[in-house]
Parts: sequence; C-alpha cells; structure tokens
Amino acid sequence: MSKNSVNIDVPDLCYGFEFCPLRTSRTPSNSDRRFFRCKVPKENGGCGYFRWIDPKPSISVHQYPEVESSLTIRCKDGENSCDRLKQKHKDVEQESNTLCEKLKDSEGKLIALRQKLKKVKLERECAKLK
Repeated sequence: MSKNSVNIDVPDLCYGFEFCPLRTSRTPSNSDRRFFRCKVPKENGGCGYFRWIDPKPSISVHQYPEVESSLTIRCKDGENSCDRLKQKHKDVEQESNTLCEKLKDSEGKLIALRQKLKKVKLERECAKLK
C-alpha cells in the first residue's frame, strides 16, 4: 500500500468514537469523490468529523461551461489572430513584390536617363570643339 492510499475497508472513527460511513459526493465540484463523515449531522449534535478519501480532482473545463466557453472563444480568437497575421504577411509580401517591380522599373529608367545625359554631354563637348 502506498503512502497516499487509504484503507477504506476499515471505516474512520469520528471524534465521538462512532464509525463513519463511506460516502460519495454528488456535488458538481466534487462529483464521485469519496469521503468519511460523522453519521450524526452537526445540527443534531454530531461532532462534524469529515475527511476526503479521494484527492481533489483537477479542474475539468467540462464541469465549468463558462470556462470552456471562454477558452473556446480565446482559442477561436487565437485562430482569428493567426489568420489575420497570415493575411497581413501575404499583403506585405504582395506589397513588397509590387515595390520591387517599381524599383526595377525605376532603375531601368535611371540607367536610360544616365545614358541620355552622357550622350547630351558628349554632344555638348563636340559642339564646343567645333
């Protein structure tokens, strides 16, 4: 038997030295969790003895629909954010490609203008020599 296990074959004794029956919780927050409790209700003079047998369950989003709903919304928002970022990346890439094309056109025009300027300068030099 491990350190954390409990022998439930032997019922607990409450503070009034009465045997405590093993019970099972039916509340939503502790569903199917087992415990020992004094068989005499506190209102009727019972000692109030209580001890959980099973460890506290981890939170399940299915037990808390508002949490599940909130997480679902956040997840969908995350997906939407991801989709928006992908679209933004696509738009930036497209704009980058457009700007690269414009740059190539401008570079081509600049080369043509430099050649034209060179030609004009040569013509002026020739005219001065004549």
